[in-house]
Amino acid sequence: MKGLPIGEQDFKKIIVNNMIYVDKTRYIHELLNSGQTYYFVSRPRRFGKTLTLSVIENIFRGEKELFRNTWIHDKWDWKERYPVIRLNFSAITSRRIESFLEKVGQILSEQALLNGIKTRGRDINVKFSNLIFDISMKQKKPVVVLVDEYEKAVLDSIDDIDRAKMMRELLRELYSVLKERDKELRFILITGITKFTKMGVFSALNNLNDVSFDDRYAQMFGYTEKELESYFGDYIERYCRERQMNRNDLLEKLREHYNGFSFNGMDKVYNPYSVLLFFDKGYFKDYWHQSGAPSFLYKYIKDKRIEIEKITGEMITESKFTSKEVEEADPISFLTQAGYLTYVGREETSTGELWYKVDFPNKDAQTSFARLMIEVKHSIREEEIYGFKRVIDEGILRKDIDKLNNGLMSAIQSITHRAGYEAMKRVPELIYTSWLYLILAASGYNVMMEEEQISGRPDVVMKTNGEVWIFEVKIDKDAKEAIKQIKTKGYWRKYAGKKVYAIGVSISSEKRNIEHMIMEELGTEIAN
Repeated sequence: MKGLPIGEQDFKKIIVNNMIYVDKTRYIHELLNSGQTYYFVSRPRRFGKTLTLSVIENIFRGEKELFRNTWIHDKWDWKERYPVIRLNFSAITSRRIESFLEKVGQILSEQALLNGIKTRGRDINVKFSNLIFDISMKQKKPVVVLVDEYEKAVLDSIDDIDRAKMMRELLRELYSVLKERDKELRFILITGITKFTKMGVFSALNNLNDVSFDDRYAQMFGYTEKELESYFGDYIERYCRERQMNRNDLLEKLREHYNGFSFNGMDKVYNPYSVLLFFDKGYFKDYWHQSGAPSFLYKYIKDKRIEIEKITGEMITESKFTSKEVEEADPISFLTQAGYLTYVGREETSTGELWYKVDFPNKDAQTSFARLMIEVKHSIREEEIYGFKRVIDEGILRKDIDKLNNGLMSAIQSITHRAGYEAMKRVPELIYTSWLYLILAASGYNVMMEEEQISGRPDVVMKTNGEVWIFEVKIDKDAKEAIKQIKTKGYWRKYAGKKVYAIGVSISSEKRNIEHMIMEELGTEIAN
C-alpha cells in the first residue's frame, strides 16, 4: 500500500516517497488556463492549501515526471517553465511589528537566493517589488507568486485592534506590489483561512478573482466520497478485515465523523487531515481538534459572546465575509471561515443573491468546538472533560440513567462553580439546555439542539449506535412533565423505526444543577 502523507505538504516528497496524492490537478488546470492572473481562495486549516501551492509550483517549474499518474500529465505544456516566488506566512508567529518585518524580509531574501539573485531595497514592499522585477528580467519570463496564509499576522493580533490594523496596513502595502508589477507576473494565487481582511489588505487589487464560493472549485480542497473510496480502498479493506466490520458501516461512520464540509452549500468533502490520521491510527477520534486549534481562535472565543443555540441553522450571505474586518466579525461568519461551521444548504433569492445555511459539518468539528467552548468559556480542562465523559459513556452504553445523571451533574457542577454563585442565581432553561448540549457534544456524541420539527423543537436530540435519545429540560418541575411533552408533541415521530429513549431532566434552580432525571424507552406501539 502507498504511504499516508500525514503532515506532508511538499508534493515532490509525496510522489518520490510513494505516498498517496489525491489528484486535484483537473481543478488546478482549469484555474491556470482561465486566462486570468490574480486568484484568491479561503479554506479552513488542514485542508491542503499548502500542498496545493506546492503542486502549482512544480507544474510551473516543469516537473513533468512527478505528474506521471495525474490528470494534468498529458494536458500541460511542460516546456514552458516559469520562475516561482513562494511566500509562506504560516511559520511567522511574532506579534511584534519589528520582528514580523524582519521575518518577512528573511523570506524574501530566501526566495531571492533560490532564484539566483540578491534582494534590493530596505522596506519589505520595495524588496518584494524589486524581487519580482529582477527575477523576471534575469530569466526573461513572467513570475508566478504563491502566497500561503496571507492574513496570519492579522489573525495573530485579533485581541489587539491597533496592532491588527498596523499589520493589515503593512500587508496591504506588500500585496499592492502585485498590481504594480502586473507586467512581470504570470499567475498569482493567494490563500488564507479567512476572507475578512480581503477588503482591507487587497484594496489595491481590485482585479482579484475570489473563488472561495465558486462551484467549479468547491471540491478542489478536501476529499470527495469517490476519492475516499478510490484512493484509500486498500486501507478501507484492511480496516474492515481486521475489525470484522461491514464496508458500508465503516463508510457511514467515516461520513458521520469527517465528511460534511461544504464550500458552496451543495458539494461535500472530507477533512483530509482527519481521514489520514484515522487510517493511520485505526480508530475514530476528534483529530482536527487534537491537531491544535490556532491561538487566534482561543482569543476570539474568549472575547466574544457566543451562544451555542444561535450559531447553527442560521442563514448568511457571502457579503457577511467582506463587510467587516476579522476582529469585528460576528461568531457565525467567523466560525464558518475557521471551519467549525459549514454550509449545509443554500437558497437563491428572486434577485439572484445566494443565502447559505450553516451548521456543524460532522462529529469531529462539533466535538472540537464543544471542547473549545467548555475549555475557553468555562475553564474546564481537558482532563476534567475526559473524567465526566467516561461516566457519561458508561451510563449511555448500559442505559444506566443514574450513571448518566452523575456524569452530567458533575460537568454542570464544574461549570456553575467556576461561574460563581452570584452569576448563577437565575439561570434560564435555555442555558441549562445549552450546557447539556455542550457536555454531550464534548463527550463525542452527535447531538442537535432545538432541532426544528413540525410539532415543535425538542431541547436536545442525541444519536448514537443507531439509537435516538431525546432530552427535555424543565426547571423546578417534575421530570415526568418533560417525558409527557416528548410524547404529546410527538418528537419521536421523526425517528420512527429506531429505538428511541425519552429523557426527562428536572433542574433545581436552588441547587443550580440536575435534581432528577428519568428515562423511558418509547416502544413500538408509540414509534409506529
